[in-house]
Amino acid sequence: MCYFATFMSPRTQRLWTVVALVAVLIAGLAGGWYARGASTSPSGSSASTLWVGAAGTLAPILPGLGATFAQETPGVQAPAAAQTFEGSIALLKSIGALQVRYDVAAVADYRLIPELLEPHGAAWELVFASDPMVLVYNPSVAAFAGLNSTNWAGRLEAPGVLLGVANASIDPLGYAEIFAQELAGANGSGVAMGSGLYAHFYRGAPGGFATPNPATTRIAPEADAAALIRTGAVSAFLIYRSYALASNLSYVALPWTVDLGSTNQTALARYATAATQIEGATGLQRVTGSPILFAVTVPASAPDSALGQLFVAYLLSPTTRTVLVSAGFTPIFPAWADHPSALPSALGALAEPLPPLLAAGIG
Repeated sequence: MCYFATFMSPRTQRLWTVVALVAVLIAGLAGGWYARGASTSPSGSSASTLWVGAAGTLAPILPGLGATFAQETPGVQAPAAAQTFEGSIALLKSIGALQVRYDVAAVADYRLIPELLEPHGAAWELVFASDPMVLVYNPSVAAFAGLNSTNWAGRLEAPGVLLGVANASIDPLGYAEIFAQELAGANGSGVAMGSGLYAHFYRGAPGGFATPNPATTRIAPEADAAALIRTGAVSAFLIYRSYALASNLSYVALPWTVDLGSTNQTALARYATAATQIEGATGLQRVTGSPILFAVTVPASAPDSALGQLFVAYLLSPTTRTVLVSAGFTPIFPAWADHPSALPSALGALAEPLPPLLAAGIG
């Protein structure tokens, strides 16, 4: 089992901190020591409902985690009807502009919560996992015979190959796909025939607004990728490793120079050379390449912030980290906090400051 070790405290100390924290919070729930918004369960009993809004990438694991959390936590329910999964940008805009209320919000780009919610809509975020990009594909496509992590770019440009792409203005996956293609064409990528990849699938210069080429791409939400590949509607999709595993799709891993999965200084410098523009609230907004890091917060408008904090603690527990590893994520523990001093006391023991090089990428 592999975890990021930056700023790591002794593992045994952290383990007992988590155990003690969860035990205390569960005892508080059972004893009713905080006010919570009660709702009526199907059986008619009063229970607190956990409302979750999250990136679509987390849809394969969060319902199960929520169900286990509810089973282990007296007086709590986490029904599927109280969970929403969509593009991270769209999710946070619904919280900020439309006043949609969640106890927990989790996104696929750690830069989004500080940009779209803080300081009024949220006071902090915790970065809890990474998830590199891979190429999922339909193995029945003739051009993909012998596909590997070196030759994939050239194979994607074969006649008749159609690439699925997400909308970069509402979903971080969309701009991660753009970054991966730009990085594949850069010197030192280790990818053969990558120099023409971006121009094959997008119109517009790298770094500008990228318009998908309708002759070689199909715009589709991440959630539809598996069905589109299996039916042959698209040939391939650049997507998160966890999605490939959850959907049981054929995939090839990408080199670290391209997959946005590393957080060392060399990788950060390389990823930052990629850029694109997306549609923001006031016009086009420039976004630069960065590691894919998942972050979570309890919004200021949460119906039950104490319950949200308890679930965030559960996300950082050893049990959940095991689930994350099995699902293809790399857990980050202690979690990385953008504003450690703003963390609730119950979560402060589970976090360390966001590494300076990553903090510099916010904003």
